[in-house]
Amino acid sequence: MASAKRSHTALRFSWRTFLFGIVLLGLMFAAHDRFHGAFERMDLIAYDLRINTIAAHPSSGLVAIAAIDDRSIAQLGQWPWPRLVLARLVDALKDYKVNVIGFDAIFSEPDKSDVTRGEIGEKLAGLGLKHDAIGEVLGPGNDQAFSAALKSQGLTVLGYAFEGHHSQAHSGSVKAVGFLDQIRPPGPLGYGIVRQAPGKPHDLIQARAYLPAYVLLDEAAHSTGYFDVDADADGEIRTEMTVIRFDGRYCAPLFIAVADAYAGGAPMVLGLDPNGVSGVSVAGQRIPVDDNGRMLVNFRRGANPFPHYSVSDIINRRIAPDKLAGKIVLIGATAHGLGDRGVTPVNGDMARVEIHANAIDNLIQGDFIRRPIEAQEIALVATILMGVLMSLGVAWLSALSSAALGVILLVGYFAYAQTRLLHDGLVIGVVFPLLTAILMYMFLAGYRYITEGREKRHLRVAFEHYLHPDVIATVLDQRDGLKLGGERRHMSILFADIVNYTGLSERTDPVALVALLNDYMTKMTDHIMESGGVVDKIRGDGIMAFWGAPLEVANHARAAIDVGLAMLAELQAMREHDPRFAEIDIGVGIATGDAIVGNFGGENRFDYSVIGDTVNLASRLEGLTRQFKVHLLVSRVTYSEAGAGYIARELGLVKVKGKQVFVPIVHVAGRDNDSVDPSFYRRFADALTMIRAGDVLSARQELKRLGEAHPDDTPVRLYLDKLAAADPEHPPAEMTFEFDTK
Repeated sequence: MASAKRSHTALRFSWRTFLFGIVLLGLMFAAHDRFHGAFERMDLIAYDLRINTIAAHPSSGLVAIAAIDDRSIAQLGQWPWPRLVLARLVDALKDYKVNVIGFDAIFSEPDKSDVTRGEIGEKLAGLGLKHDAIGEVLGPGNDQAFSAALKSQGLTVLGYAFEGHHSQAHSGSVKAVGFLDQIRPPGPLGYGIVRQAPGKPHDLIQARAYLPAYVLLDEAAHSTGYFDVDADADGEIRTEMTVIRFDGRYCAPLFIAVADAYAGGAPMVLGLDPNGVSGVSVAGQRIPVDDNGRMLVNFRRGANPFPHYSVSDIINRRIAPDKLAGKIVLIGATAHGLGDRGVTPVNGDMARVEIHANAIDNLIQGDFIRRPIEAQEIALVATILMGVLMSLGVAWLSALSSAALGVILLVGYFAYAQTRLLHDGLVIGVVFPLLTAILMYMFLAGYRYITEGREKRHLRVAFEHYLHPDVIATVLDQRDGLKLGGERRHMSILFADIVNYTGLSERTDPVALVALLNDYMTKMTDHIMESGGVVDKIRGDGIMAFWGAPLEVANHARAAIDVGLAMLAELQAMREHDPRFAEIDIGVGIATGDAIVGNFGGENRFDYSVIGDTVNLASRLEGLTRQFKVHLLVSRVTYSEAGAGYIARELGLVKVKGKQVFVPIVHVAGRDNDSVDPSFYRRFADALTMIRAGDVLSARQELKRLGEAHPDDTPVRLYLDKLAAADPEHPPAEMTFEFDTK
């Protein structure tokens, strides 16, 4: 019977552990958001490993590669070859009845032989020889021969390059030699149909300049497409960019231009919405892309998924006719010495022409790998479910049972993700869900079965120095009043510091300074503890306190503001009765929001404290009292939750050091029944309302009157300076301030 009772006790549900698990889950999501790039790189590595474990999809057999390889270079000479050689290559492919030809190469300048030919022609003309006679003597140029071959074949796509393509709007006009910052006729292939959804368009991948083919060849080709590819953060190439915006045109890549030519010039449709690229389709085939228009390439694997034929063999007709008839042939460099290669998930040294071949084959077969936004949502929902289940399991089950549950969750999710990749081509992230589940089990199991009992034994010691005795008694009487190990709470945080404490310490005897600080801290901390707050830290001249833990406070925001005002009133009284405090001034900052509160530290030494963004904001608000020359600044959340009864004014939005967003703040000057004149603050609020309504002129007039009546008020001066510096045609709709210091 006793044994059964002990078993029941050991397996009872631990709310502390469960709540700690929820906090850990939230922290994991915060880490995922903060270090998104690192998680993305880990997922890319995992994607490479996963993609190589599934069965390879065979190629369609419609794409072949005419290789500029070592053999061709040995027989035809150093690359680039004279255009007459390329003309012979195109003529040979035409004789082979190739359907479409794509050049993964650029011909941006006239052939060198043609330049020399032109110089000779000028000399002959100088000798009096007529133009027709010069043409008969010199014969047709290499570029003319290449151009004629392109026109005769009819379906040849040439490549070109962009400079400086990136995902944000570009600036400046700096470009490399030969690159153009405007499209030159006939222009590259672009999307014929662009469907723009309502809303502000998203910044697409854009280019600063482009290097087109030599105009004679550009006009002879069927179309041109860019052959640029971008590597991911780890240097691997996994995607093709389906669209780059340049000079007002949505340009198409080489692989789509080739596929479009193969489909007979079928409609090419680009869809855009406020999030970016919503869809791309060619000849009715919809291509799955991300918001930037990037398509994951489903790489073919094996020794030779796309047959390679040496250019010299094609020119000399050494290839059997049936090997090339009706095919799409891409011409590109495969010789290692030419360096046109990249790292892909399936090959650490792949010729880039093969990357384009894979992309074309994806289009032909429609067997894409998809990574839509829905896949990210599945991973995030799975993370939440596994995190909650892991928390429940560790909080309720034994160590062995919870470990078994963890294994089931991990294996089950990975199997599900692999199944979707194999059968649907859907890429669901595995790193964040699996890592979250593993770390949560490690932390929760350690907390549940090791640290929880130890923290209970140190409960009284940990609290007796910074809690009011009545609060300690309540915590001990109500076992649920404290969640050991950390929990998320909605709280109010207060920071208070002495202004110019460094100067005070330098000119005051150390013994006298300690005595002054002891008197000051005693008075101030008494107000905090009497209100039911917790004095978290006293460091030098600074005080940190919080309300809302370990016990609930009916209105902790109001309690914090009242204490802040009481501290200011107490200091005023000390100034009047104690000459040591005549020059002492303080700043108080208060913020309200969610924070993590609990025991933090080591096994033998820990503090009951609070951490989180709300704590950082409160500290920054205290520092801003020096910028605005006021005594008490609070977040608008604090002021709203505190309720009515205060004389205050909004100061607008501030971006403080360490934060990426603007935060609305409020200056609290006193209570309604204090001796503070409320009319000044009402008029200041009216001026702010005028600014928000767009009536800047009236606002400036009102602020000038306020400045004349209160010349020492810094917020009024800051508002006037900001309005004076603003663009009259685009007045500010809100007053915003950015500060680089605390």
